[in-house]
Amino acid sequence: MMIFWLVAVLLIVAALLFLLPPLVKTRASEGDALARDELNLTIFKDQMTELEADLSAGVLTSEQYDVARQDLERDFLHDSGGENIETTGQADRIIGRAAAAVILVLVPVLAVSIYGLLGAGAAGLDPDSARPDVQAEGHQGTLEEQIVMLQEHLQNNPEDAEGWLMLARSYYFMKDFAAASEAYARASALIQNPDPNLFADWADAAAMAQDRKMAGRPYELAKKALSLQPSHQKALWLAGTAAFQAEDYNATLEYWQRLVRQFPEGSENQVQMQRNIDEIKEMLGTSAGPQTAATQTPPAAGVALHGVVRLSDELKGRVSPEQTVFVYARAPSGPRMPLAIVRKQVKDLPLTFTLDDSTAMTPAMKLSAFPRVVVGARVSQSGNAVPQSGDMETVMGPVEVSTAGELELVIDSIVP
Repeated sequence: MMIFWLVAVLLIVAALLFLLPPLVKTRASEGDALARDELNLTIFKDQMTELEADLSAGVLTSEQYDVARQDLERDFLHDSGGENIETTGQADRIIGRAAAAVILVLVPVLAVSIYGLLGAGAAGLDPDSARPDVQAEGHQGTLEEQIVMLQEHLQNNPEDAEGWLMLARSYYFMKDFAAASEAYARASALIQNPDPNLFADWADAAAMAQDRKMAGRPYELAKKALSLQPSHQKALWLAGTAAFQAEDYNATLEYWQRLVRQFPEGSENQVQMQRNIDEIKEMLGTSAGPQTAATQTPPAAGVALHGVVRLSDELKGRVSPEQTVFVYARAPSGPRMPLAIVRKQVKDLPLTFTLDDSTAMTPAMKLSAFPRVVVGARVSQSGNAVPQSGDMETVMGPVEVSTAGELELVIDSIVP
């Protein structure tokens, strides 16, 4: 009986050696999929937190927040791969059950048959030598650690297009926009038929990498997305912004009119987008729609915003006298370029300010052309007009320009 059991062990080990490699491979594939899903979830949660913080701080309007949240949810659902994992898991379970049935039926039969043929045959194989070395690895860690893991994975698997897409989104969230743009380029080169979402996201990253300027490659990428899907909301917004920055207001109007038709009548997105369109029409000298014309009256030329800026007591110890202070007003939606801006230094605080058309950044975009604006003040550590992590700021509004009165801005938060 001893030989019987040895032969039975030999057959079981042989079956395991035949079955384990594909099973281990499947497990590894599932592990990669799970790792990506966990990274997707980490980025999604962090991006939602950042959006909610921007909404609370007034950096985003509720309409912009809704559009951005919908983009994030769509990307998350697109990349989570839940259906593929479920299908793969079901197929793996079927294969596993079939393998188990084969082992239960054939192994005992073959063991008895070989025992009858060989009798006291040669010694069996040591089962320990055939035991695979499989270790369960956890996927916990910070986003930075997971990015490093993804980079290592792509070094060994440079043809993994989905991996490059995940890396691009990770870089974007970490505000490394140049690296994000490069990763999107790698993914685009590997995907046979890239979808418009890829080109729109790539355009966004490329614009952020060049200080939010849409000229050049970002504009071309947005138009590429629109060539694949003419109604793509993000691409229409980006293309309209690019045309606006180029002072091609007719093209801006065309893009944004295509965009506004996609929103339900009376929805917040539709109302806000119509306001943007009416502002462009006013700049072109054409009449606004009757509903907006009745509810919005642009302030007269020569209007100004007045107020005082001071630093909160909690942040006074974290600044130096020579650091730059920006006080600005911008449109509540659309391009974030200031309509009026004043540049001072921390040593000038508390600062009494006046924002009017004389402090406009460009003659095409003046404070007097907008009835409602967002007003803010920011201490810039680098002196750059583009907000960066570690800057200190406050944001107020939107406020009615004609009735704003004396404003008081207290810089009391830090840009994450």
